[in-house]
Amino acid sequence: MTKTAYEILDFNFSFAHLQHTTANPIPSHLVKSIDSRLNRIKNISEKIGISQYTLSNGNLIPQVFSKTKNILKTDISLLDGLESRELRTLAYSLTYSEPNNPSIFSLLNELELILLALKLRWKNSFLLGLIDCYLKNWESKHKASVEKLADIIYDKLKHFEGERTVLKSLKTNIKYFDYKKGNLELGYALVLNDVSIKKAAEYISLPNNWFSYSYFSLVIVAYYEKRKKDIPQFIDEVEIALKAHNNFVTNQRIVSRLILQANTNEYAGIQEKVKSIAFNFIGDPEKASVKWNPYDELSEKEKKDLENSKAILNQWIIRRFISVFFEKCINDYDRKMFWLKVAPKITSFKIIGPRYIKDSLMRDERISEFVNDSRFSSTQYGHVSALLMVVKDYILIEFSESGHAFYAYKLSNANAPQLNIRYSTVNELRDGEMPMLIYADGREYSEGRLTHRDIGYRTWQRIFADWLRDNVGINV
Repeated sequence: MTKTAYEILDFNFSFAHLQHTTANPIPSHLVKSIDSRLNRIKNISEKIGISQYTLSNGNLIPQVFSKTKNILKTDISLLDGLESRELRTLAYSLTYSEPNNPSIFSLLNELELILLALKLRWKNSFLLGLIDCYLKNWESKHKASVEKLADIIYDKLKHFEGERTVLKSLKTNIKYFDYKKGNLELGYALVLNDVSIKKAAEYISLPNNWFSYSYFSLVIVAYYEKRKKDIPQFIDEVEIALKAHNNFVTNQRIVSRLILQANTNEYAGIQEKVKSIAFNFIGDPEKASVKWNPYDELSEKEKKDLENSKAILNQWIIRRFISVFFEKCINDYDRKMFWLKVAPKITSFKIIGPRYIKDSLMRDERISEFVNDSRFSSTQYGHVSALLMVVKDYILIEFSESGHAFYAYKLSNANAPQLNIRYSTVNELRDGEMPMLIYADGREYSEGRLTHRDIGYRTWQRIFADWLRDNVGINV
């Protein structure tokens, strides 16, 4: 038997193996090793970079603060005796305070003396401590103190002629530190240069962890306003930025803007996303949460927008609950459509019914995250559910069983059902002795019952609408 050339030369060669090797010339374990080393280098680089912005001897702050406060109370000429190390520490200590000993930053006369002492013995190493304080307290109620910091920082950066890379970079970005509009300018610049909002701090040569400072609140707002027409494309980016920024004032500013925008037909498609963001960053509008109370830093318009956005968010939730209630508990399309027209006038509501109904609603992804004790109260007996709706001076009640009449009570009525009371059965919401709201002979009452039946030439929807107009004062 004749041997092949491969057998004679004892040459084992796999063309398939060669193809695979060519496609992946570097072994995967080597790639992982290289990536690991690169990450270590990156981490070291970041730590070194951040260290330039921090005070290495932070433990000195209480000592320097106490010493300086004593000097300010006794003999200010002793400020001249502070060492350079203490002055640098002082630049990072302006907002430090102790019980019964307020911060230097909060007392303008003390701040002016300290800034003068820093100027007289100026070193460029003081700048970063002052900038740190400045950006942290951008929206502080001590506006005069912020402006004093702005003046010295702007002056020292403008005249900086040294070689320190960090300060040279900050000088290049000096316009973004202007107290009147610097942060707004930064927000616009990020959009114009196609830079992600989460890289705002890095863009002006600051550490990423400074992104949480109050300075960046209006940077995020400016960025949003400049790109708001494209919100469906960058809403995830806004959510990430809010999480990283972690500031309640900014949450109120952005969430209110998002809600108002999503309440238009053009942006209705992002309502679910906005609703989720609102719950995550502010909370349930139905609950008495301080997170919905406007912060002092908000402008009057922003406070009004927050109030309106809370009402709108509540309306979105109400509409969703009405839809699900009439689909799952009653399966009556006509009644659902009628009450959806009333929904904009409903200020609060509650579903009362058996536990299994609550479980069913919690499985419906449209409202699952909103089903809680403030919106659903479980009964002990019966299988009927009720939807209680507060509209102006009335509480209006629809039941899940078609044989149950609609009820209308004035809130001033001592026997009117209440949203904050637990009922053992929905029958406690009914009063069979109440009159019919409208009779065939034309008699009409301000409180009572009403069946979902047509009367004469008028449909039940028309009858309900006329009664709501005449008594509650709303048009449907």
